[in-house]
Amino acid sequence: MRKRTMVGAVLAALGLVVSSGLPAGATVSENPRNCAQVDGRVSTIIFSGTTAYLGGSFTKVKSPNGKWVTRNRLAAVNTSTCAVLAWAPTANGEVRALHLLGTTVYVGGYFTTLNGVTRNRLGAVNTTGALLPFNPNLNGSVRAITSYGGRLFVGGDFLKVGATARNKLAAFYTSSGGFDWYWKPVAGGNVHSLAVSPDGQRLYVGGRFTSLAGSAYAAYLGALRPTTAALDTTFLPRPGWPVDSVAVDTRGVYAGGGGNGGHLGIWNTNGTLQRPLYVTDGDVQALAVDGSSLYAGGHFTAYCVGGTGGGTPFKCSRKQERRKFFEVNLTTGAVTGWSPTIDSALGVWAAKVDPVSHDLWAGGDFSTVNTRSAQHLAVFP
Repeated sequence: MRKRTMVGAVLAALGLVVSSGLPAGATVSENPRNCAQVDGRVSTIIFSGTTAYLGGSFTKVKSPNGKWVTRNRLAAVNTSTCAVLAWAPTANGEVRALHLLGTTVYVGGYFTTLNGVTRNRLGAVNTTGALLPFNPNLNGSVRAITSYGGRLFVGGDFLKVGATARNKLAAFYTSSGGFDWYWKPVAGGNVHSLAVSPDGQRLYVGGRFTSLAGSAYAAYLGALRPTTAALDTTFLPRPGWPVDSVAVDTRGVYAGGGGNGGHLGIWNTNGTLQRPLYVTDGDVQALAVDGSSLYAGGHFTAYCVGGTGGGTPFKCSRKQERRKFFEVNLTTGAVTGWSPTIDSALGVWAAKVDPVSHDLWAGGDFSTVNTRSAQHLAVFP
């Protein structure tokens, strides 16, 4: 429960009515706070204590005081003050994925150098910004990184790690940085998202693939055993549309993606749908879960009430305006009244909840939220 909710409950018990400024059912404000801004897309966000690490295609970042500083596709921001921090490693191409383990920040994307040294699509820096020796040399982009049990898992568009064939998925030992030669599942298409289950027994894989570990029944979304890479055949949701983002907690598996329009699905761990699909008129590209809130970002302009629509371009039969972001109450399944207006065609690419403050951070291609300047980064308190 958020602090403001607890305070509100106490005031209500005392018979005092105080306006929260929040839409009915929402748990964060529709209006972002004054924070850092950047000059290009923010594609990924991770947190460590009071630091938010950002990756994307930007080359400059501005603190709330208005001062711009050079930051080549990687930057760090203080989550309390929103000041741009000194951490400033450089990448020569877009960063699509970040993952923190201890003092190591793993970096994946389209780049071929980090800090001016060859690192093809995957490398690592530490929390001071210094380049680390990890240098696996992938021949295609990395879109997702996660870890469990001493292994680092990566997914993307690549077909080789060094000279060794690996179809869109690979694993490395976090202790040494060495390549796991025995972990070699095959995805029949690009991998866009990875998430480890809370019990560590499954690695959920989402993407544009039409088969996973040899099975067409795991198209677009499936689960592998992290230790053996075997397909978990007890989870075969078969969404029928490409998946761009996956999140998971003890309640279920959440996946957003495209298809005819856009889709958000919530599955039980046995692969059955918990609720009817949420349909939008554009792709769902980013998901974040916090308490009873599921936030979905993308490049849609409307949620389709009743889940129906059609045409090219896709239009809802009954639409509820939601410009690039909406919230689902996981207790009721209802789309809440939270409805910030975000500009740009492609909208939100990254969504993450700060585990300390529970603020919602969003990155993407946008420049305004509710007509207020929020260049590529918005923080909803």
